[in-house]
Amino acid sequence: MANRELVEMADSRVRGMPITDYGERLVDVASGGVIAYGPPPECPETEPFYRLLREGVVARLEEAQQKLPSGLQFRLYEGYRNPKIQQMLFDGQLRRMKGENPSWDASLCYAEAAKLASPLRTFEGVPIIPPHSTGGAVDIEIIDATGKPLDFGMELSDWDAVPPEICATQSNNITGTVANNRRLLVEILAAEGFVNYPREWWHFSYGDQYWAFATARVQALYGSVQEPIFSGRYSDI
Repeated sequence: MANRELVEMADSRVRGMPITDYGERLVDVASGGVIAYGPPPECPETEPFYRLLREGVVARLEEAQQKLPSGLQFRLYEGYRNPKIQQMLFDGQLRRMKGENPSWDASLCYAEAAKLASPLRTFEGVPIIPPHSTGGAVDIEIIDATGKPLDFGMELSDWDAVPPEICATQSNNITGTVANNRRLLVEILAAEGFVNYPREWWHFSYGDQYWAFATARVQALYGSVQEPIFSGRYSDI
């Protein structure tokens, strides 16, 4: 994996990317039968939404699936996240930072928390569009034919419990096997246009502001989706 500048989700250059959202529909990945998925992550409130992704994102995931070695399959951990739930997630991470670092001031705790969970606003109050709230971001892993995840050095659900350096895609504290598995995940998804967030080996996006900045696009394709209403395969945005 080639090294590139580590740009935070809340970086002003990311927040400043223009968005032209043409209202692409959200798709429930369960209806396609191609991408596996686990149980609802994080909290019960995610259950109605976590399998939803923009239609173009699902199509790219299904294309990427065909390029995995025989016997392997993608498993979605989480896709779309309602902004209200996103803020709850950030608030929990912020409490963790404050509890673990009582000597830090409020702005530093906020900045550190935002590295692994995007808030809806910067510490100064500037609006942020979290990637997961666009339907363009996925938390994803690879499983084998028995449904067991490949060795990625940690359980994806432990993202808020392990040291942040273990979460980083190119961590110095992982084995060669783990590094190879992370590299496979990145290379397969990058070939379909996805961008990895370097602080999280499992997080990829297409069409959001982070993707637009990382790929030097003129604009992002997906803005925030506030309250998706869906039935069957598609939802209305």
